[in-house]
Amino acid sequence: MKVSDIGECQLIDRLNILLHQKPDENTPARENLILDIGDDAAVFLPQGYQLVTVDSLIENVHFNRSMLNWADLGYKALAINMSDIAAMGGLPQYAVVNIDLPPDTLVSSVTDCYNAMYSLANKYQTVIIAGDTNQSSIINLAITLLGSAENPSCLLTRNAAQAGQKIAVTGYLGNAAAGLDMLLNQTEVTDESRRIFYRSFYRPKPRINEARLLVKEGVHCCIDISDGLVTDLGHILRQSRVSARIELDKLPLHPSLRLSYPLQAQNMALYGGEDYELLFTASAKVIEQISVQSHIPVTIIGEIIPGKPEELKLVDKDGRALQPEKNGWEHFKKPK
Repeated sequence: MKVSDIGECQLIDRLNILLHQKPDENTPARENLILDIGDDAAVFLPQGYQLVTVDSLIENVHFNRSMLNWADLGYKALAINMSDIAAMGGLPQYAVVNIDLPPDTLVSSVTDCYNAMYSLANKYQTVIIAGDTNQSSIINLAITLLGSAENPSCLLTRNAAQAGQKIAVTGYLGNAAAGLDMLLNQTEVTDESRRIFYRSFYRPKPRINEARLLVKEGVHCCIDISDGLVTDLGHILRQSRVSARIELDKLPLHPSLRLSYPLQAQNMALYGGEDYELLFTASAKVIEQISVQSHIPVTIIGEIIPGKPEELKLVDKDGRALQPEKNGWEHFKKPK
């Protein structure tokens, strides 16, 4: 059955039923929700300091329909928004979903997409409260996500890096880029590597719990790695008016990445993007405290240093400085 067979109203009715399946009424977001899907606008009581972000996944720009299933699309669309809220030190609360669909889209595909969003939202006590559906020649899934922080001192920002601080990242870098290459070029990898790379690209884990740990330990500067380590660190350097040195041999590369892409692994970590790990700055002592408490690796990869603002030095294991070769992903910019 296609969406054109039932029309917008019946499609929305089905999605409403799906999104109201056994909600956890004890979550703060539910407790403060007055009205959700069903009226012209949702109504809720705000908590703390409000955060808002929006991101889209557009067919033939961010994904190819033949390369993913609808559940992965729904999951990733919400996860990347959650990553933005986490990178600010907040907790996600309310999601507003807009989906544009070709008329020949199967109803089961749309419900798969929303089921994945619902499951991820429920995991992090987030509620999908409103949205819109439209007819389109391509798929466009856009989510606006609202979150909250307790007070301004809990916010993580890009402009708080200071000379002398260490630079650290959560998790591993480059696996998502490997996943994209594997899918685009049909690269031969082991079954275990395929599983790791695929999930890294399509099912990134929003580092919400890790971000809360950063806030607890007094970190103030953070960004999530969406466009590549070099590009996203560049945002911190520009807004904090500082420079940095990255030690290339310290980059956290998963053993599967080293094995499957021995020549490209370093560049995938530096420029690949879509890892959605947290990149942050703090003292070595604070990072050590975070590492001990974290359930995932936390790795120091460099240092904020005095010098020309925005300058980034890449240093190999022999101490030689290398010039960054290229930038990560940037919309509208022609590739070099």
